[in-house]
Amino acid sequence: MASPKVSVIVPVYNCRTTVEGTLRSVFEQTLAPELIEVVAVDDGSTDGSGEELDRLATQHPGLSVVYQPNSGGPGGPRNTAIERARGEYLFFLDADDRLGPEALERLCAMADENGTDIAIGNYVGVGRGVARFDKNVPRVTVDDPDFDVYSRSLTAHKLFRRDLVERHGIRFPAGILSGEDKVFTAHALLHSSGVSIVADYDCYFLVERNDGTSIMQTGGAGPTEYFDRAARPLLENVMSHTKPGPVRDRMLIRHFQRDVLHRFNGTFLAGDADLRRATRDGARNLCEDFLSQAVLRRMPPRHRLLAHCARSGHQELLSKIVQAHLAPEPVPVVVDKDHAYLRYPGFREPGAAISDSYYDVTDRLRVERHMTALGWDGDRLRASGTVRLGQVDTAGQSVRMLLRDKKSGAEHRVPAESDGDGGFTVDIDACTAASGAPLPAGAWDLHVEVVCDQLAKEGRLGADRSPDLGAPPARFVTSEDGAGAGVTPFFTRAYDNLTLTVVPGPAALEKLLRVEEIGWDGGARLRVRGHVPAGSGAAGRVGLAVRVEPRGEGTGREAEVRLTAGDGRMEFTAVADLRGLAAGRWDIWLAFTVGGETVRLRVPMPDAPKAAAVPCAAFGMRRAAYYRTGGGNLAVHVVPGKVPALARSAGRRLGRARR
Repeated sequence: MASPKVSVIVPVYNCRTTVEGTLRSVFEQTLAPELIEVVAVDDGSTDGSGEELDRLATQHPGLSVVYQPNSGGPGGPRNTAIERARGEYLFFLDADDRLGPEALERLCAMADENGTDIAIGNYVGVGRGVARFDKNVPRVTVDDPDFDVYSRSLTAHKLFRRDLVERHGIRFPAGILSGEDKVFTAHALLHSSGVSIVADYDCYFLVERNDGTSIMQTGGAGPTEYFDRAARPLLENVMSHTKPGPVRDRMLIRHFQRDVLHRFNGTFLAGDADLRRATRDGARNLCEDFLSQAVLRRMPPRHRLLAHCARSGHQELLSKIVQAHLAPEPVPVVVDKDHAYLRYPGFREPGAAISDSYYDVTDRLRVERHMTALGWDGDRLRASGTVRLGQVDTAGQSVRMLLRDKKSGAEHRVPAESDGDGGFTVDIDACTAASGAPLPAGAWDLHVEVVCDQLAKEGRLGADRSPDLGAPPARFVTSEDGAGAGVTPFFTRAYDNLTLTVVPGPAALEKLLRVEEIGWDGGARLRVRGHVPAGSGAAGRVGLAVRVEPRGEGTGREAEVRLTAGDGRMEFTAVADLRGLAAGRWDIWLAFTVGGETVRLRVPMPDAPKAAAVPCAAFGMRRAAYYRTGGGNLAVHVVPGKVPALARSAGRRLGRARR
């Protein structure tokens, strides 16, 4: 008989009302039924779960049922099933959870394709929180510096290569109500050659029981058995299977924070004297045996303090720290010179004699910012929102803004107004931001800096913003002394933060120019109408000349130009009289002057349908036609001859020579 691809292992204890739905999610998998075996182990159920398993086994040949006396936890029945499993892979499924229909097919395919020992599918919490993954990861190892797969999830609800489990004798601690899955999974991860992650499909649904009877809902393992049989093996495995260094420290930090010191919680506070004593003793022993100063320093202040109090016997202070953490209001932060501290109980209390370093959050403190408005106000880009330094009282904070060039790192301060309660408004004037002069050309990131006492923290602005807030359009801005610059605000692709691309001087007008209309204005007068997105003062500070110039020899002529200020734009109309022009090709040039600097550019002509006739105007014995060159610019062809014969000649010539 051929071996199945995957063995699904289901420990069952008093799950009569849920086990059918759980197993149905296996029977309905898209992976072929003959490739799946299900080993369900009834661990001494008293609610009729065994009878329900028997009924299901008669309907599904791939289901085998094993019965054993109650072993005191899910580890024992899982170990029993491992001994009977024949699949290339093992998958552990709890009797009150369920699988997505394609879960096993996708997980096996990912492990096969990448040769990995473990495959993790995305989790969905039903009435509870779970770990989620953002993207598929074909292969990663536990010592990868960029992706900490070890710390993300240590539940057993994963696909394991059976050869890995057998070769290293990996088993669950038996007879313990909780924590046994972490020991198994951590041991497997430490021996695995690689791990795959399927993030683009919801594979596993962890369901919180409505009746509150699950192991974790009822408190899990007691402190003595938990620390001795779950937490200690976790730490021992890390010490045995890793080398000293950052990878080991990272794993130890994870275990102390989430698998040792997490027991100092509401259950600890509500427990009797024996439970509190056993919790303190268990945590103290593990801290003394495995917690180095290097690991302690890298943990958050609360965990540092809990570990210190457990080791030093500060029983009353330990409880106060737990109470402060569980209180509705966050623990306040106090700033003293250039350091910040979480004001947990014991901070600078003479009787506690605890170093300030245990409370220090200087390196962890972050600038919290949210942008609520962003738009043009004339020639200035205005941004507003809220900003504060962590949990520090806003009354002692001041806000500063700065622009920093992406390439050179050059910085320019930008004045900001603060309302004293976290609100800010900043007006960015690209023409005077650099100490009264226009910003140099470049891409400038907007940073917000919060200062409290001698402590200064900064962060990028933009990613955290109101949902409907987008980048305003590019604009040409000017200053009273005639300086000008083109400014394009945008949110970066990588981190979605606000950046400004600045092009100083009239050169910026070439990309901002928009031609809206080209046509004849009575007889041989060519009219060009367009605009530049600009501040309200630009029309009075920008000079514009329009000339018609020959390709070869000849004398050009000026056009009549009118500049007006529109709503967020500088509008222009130029009319060129073409009468008297010699036969040949003529180009239309714009000359923008800003602050004594001039830039010349051809008039861009919007695309026209290929089948459109060439517009012409007749004057005297000549005919003129305007057209779009191969470079996309406006040009005029003046053709001598009689009308209408010259019209046909002009059409033929333009068809051959248009460029």
